[in-house]
Amino acid sequence: MDGSPATADLFPQFDHCVRHFEAFGPLTRSALHECSLQGNRSLQVLYHTNEFWTSLQRQGNGLHEISYRACFKPQLPAFFIERLTRPGEVVFDPFMGRGTTLIEAALMDRIPMGCDVNPLSQYLVRPRLNPPSMQKVEQRLDEIPWRMEHELPDDLLVFYHPQTLREICALRHYLLLQEQSNLSDSIDDWIRMVALNRLTGHSSGFFSVYSMPPTRLYRSLLRSASIPDVVNPLLSVMSDPSF
Repeated sequence: MDGSPATADLFPQFDHCVRHFEAFGPLTRSALHECSLQGNRSLQVLYHTNEFWTSLQRQGNGLHEISYRACFKPQLPAFFIERLTRPGEVVFDPFMGRGTTLIEAALMDRIPMGCDVNPLSQYLVRPRLNPPSMQKVEQRLDEIPWRMEHELPDDLLVFYHPQTLREICALRHYLLLQEQSNLSDSIDDWIRMVALNRLTGHSSGFFSVYSMPPTRLYRSLLRSASIPDVVNPLLSVMSDPSF
């Protein structure tokens, strides 16, 4: 939240809301806790304890549905965004990760801004702030030269079927050429985001094979998953606001 004078008057309202919150059961419990500081100093901190968002909540825009470690439900940032900002104001997340806070801020008509030490974050967040249409993605997938011959990295064949790995290499080659030619657009960004998100996993929606432990991988377990066949249905799901 940008903390501008325009939003400063929201803090008393937020404090009152938290103190009297009872949407999911009992009223908030408030208590002072003393915290020790350096130099034999102490500080009293007021704690408010309640269930302000619940694990039973399942509503959420399909744009949130990508895999990422240590992510949280969109209801968490939505609780604060709704009460501490107004539409048109900036919401900044310095540890944006997969972008749950920024996507929710954009959906709530705020201006999302963020950063992260993980370079993958920008590839996962930026496309979902400007999603292309299904028709445009399908057309672009038809234009990518999937059948180009590329030398396959032997060390990755334990994770991917040769045809799947060949298509991954073709997609990588295509995206690099697009960037070098300054031709990349929101459609390429979306396809890259989906492909990155589907690289490894244990279900049929992922490109890789799943087997445990790694030392017991067998080529007979390798399966083929076509990238266009995964990108298209995933776009459909993520574009459905009722998902």
